Amino acid sequence: MRFCLALVLASAGCQTYSTDTAGEEPEFCSDVSFGGQSWVEEVSDASAGSGTLSIKVITDQSDDPSDPYYVAYRSYALEPTETGGVQTIGTTSGDGLVEKTLGAGLWDFEATWTRGSTTCVAVAEALAVEEVKTTHACVVLTCPLD
Repeated sequence: MRFCLALVLASAGCQTYSTDTAGEEPEFCSDVSFGGQSWVEEVSDASAGSGTLSIKVITDQSDDPSDPYYVAYRSYALEPTETGGVQTIGTTSGDGLVEKTLGAGLWDFEATWTRGSTTCVAVAEALAVEEVKTTHACVVLTCPLD
């Protein structure tokens, strides 16, 4: 009896487990198929009347969508769609990220990068910033064909 119990325990210890990755969804904005998509998170550090806009710029110009050569430190502008007014300008982070607290409403985003005589752009229109929520958006930087 003891031998059988030892055999059962030993065989249980020898089993290998594998994870089925076919059913897992890819991380948001991990490839260009996410371009133009957004989602809203119910949490933000913004106060009443404002929300957070979190944008990830990726590119279709490289095998690596997050290639820093294309997405790092690119100039961008955010403009309120409905009210007009002053643009918010800056540069993306080294990872191609932009995170800003903005007034609730619709915002247009544009990032540019000039390569020789070609201007590459990443554009998202009417991104909805909701009060005390975080809007995550994925925007693809693309360059026109010469």
